[in-house]
Amino acid sequence: MHLPTLLVTSVMINLLIAGMLWAIYHLRHRERCFKLWALACLTFVLGTGFAVARELLAAPVLTIFVAHLILGISPLLLLAGIHALMNLPLAGNRRSAQLLYTAGVLYLLGLAVGAGLDPAFARFLTALFSALVFSLAIYRLGSIERKPRLPIVILQGLFAVHGTLMMAQVLVVIASAAGQLQPDIGPLLKLILINHLLLVSATAMALPLLAFSRAERALVALAERDELTQLFNRRAFYREGRQAFVQARENRKPITVLMIDLDHFKQINDRWGHAVGDRVLRVVAGLMASELREDDIIGRVGGEEFAAVLRNDTGEGIGQVTERLLSRIVEAGRVIEEAPVHLSASIGGVTLVREYAGFEDMMAAADAALYRAKRNGRNRAEFIPASVTAE
Repeated sequence: MHLPTLLVTSVMINLLIAGMLWAIYHLRHRERCFKLWALACLTFVLGTGFAVARELLAAPVLTIFVAHLILGISPLLLLAGIHALMNLPLAGNRRSAQLLYTAGVLYLLGLAVGAGLDPAFARFLTALFSALVFSLAIYRLGSIERKPRLPIVILQGLFAVHGTLMMAQVLVVIASAAGQLQPDIGPLLKLILINHLLLVSATAMALPLLAFSRAERALVALAERDELTQLFNRRAFYREGRQAFVQARENRKPITVLMIDLDHFKQINDRWGHAVGDRVLRVVAGLMASELREDDIIGRVGGEEFAAVLRNDTGEGIGQVTERLLSRIVEAGRVIEEAPVHLSASIGGVTLVREYAGFEDMMAAADAALYRAKRNGRNRAEFIPASVTAE
């Protein structure tokens, strides 16, 4: 493909995608990542314009310096957008920020000194600096624990190819300076431009998709999580519990349902205030999350009522878990927010047996066991005895 045609095509696509990202930025409540990605496209266009102007203006040294300075800023803005997506500072964490600041200062000094010596030296510095930034971008994308993973993998692959081409340009410039070969850099520039077109196109699709998936997960969490404790709310807990019930039936494995109610919680609210009461709920939620396993289902199903579905445990194991949880609640609840609340809880539990037709039946049985624990003195666990052998 004709090199000037590639340049014009690349400039036009970058302008179109910059406009699209800028529009998304305004439509998406001004999310900073879209603004930075739009600016990354625009700086590439501006840098390309200065590079072309070198042939037309009488100040080639200035245009070389400005062109490569702007072209070096473009991948920095792309990386800053990824950091913004991850809610990190523009330069990333402290370690990456130090690396970027050091590399940026050296790059700027190198351009200031070398732009007037040889245009190839400016290409060398820009390619080396871009390869470093793309390597950091690959690392950052790899640390994003989000789905779908496909856009991340695509971007990492394109960043790796682009960084490799940048390093190839570095090696070509070094070999040329050493007099080992007189390369025709045109084919390499074509490859870089073609890869850049793919990179910009994939960025326009994949990075917004990551941002949109983050917003979707936030909406799902808002709909499924209790705002105060971040546990499942009642609706989500029952949905997950029904699924666990069906799976336990199919796999012939037991599950146990626990109902946990905080003792005399209304008195805590009345005496110490709702701020202390809210803190009590968060403390108990944290204790349940730490004491139970990752595959257990935990939810807040009422004001001071919690529930849990425990998988694949024996009755003895459940007893140990509940006793430890009760002890932890008493220990952590002696003083909360400097208030001597002397917290305790009561637990009712039931293990899946044939007589339960659905998850709601198990919840009702666990609730009955909970009331028995309340009647028998509180700060204790009571279990409905299995009248039929579990499936």
